[in-house]
Amino acid sequence: MSNSIQKLIENVAAEADATHDEPMPAGATPTRPNKSVPVAVRLAPDDVAVIETLADKLDVPVSTLLRGWILDALAAHRDESVATALDRVTADIQRLRELVA
Repeated sequence: MSNSIQKLIENVAAEADATHDEPMPAGATPTRPNKSVPVAVRLAPDDVAVIETLADKLDVPVSTLLRGWILDALAAHRDESVATALDRVTADIQRLRELVA
């Protein structure tokens, strides 16, 4: 890392340490660009049990499994390039390998 970048990082860290107890300046708006929004759905108890079993088998949280399925379905409805379609197929193949492992 260059000396000027290292110095900038040190200066920003020192300022953050010195002002961490102070309130946000007037007019400052905090941002969370990657903030997610929770969504509730209703599923039959039998379906939930199957999803939980699959999530356990894949060693992932149920919410992660469901989020992946939803995002995959959304991606299938967007304009895709050959490269993104191949990425999706590759991910599906990996999931199949995990299921039969």
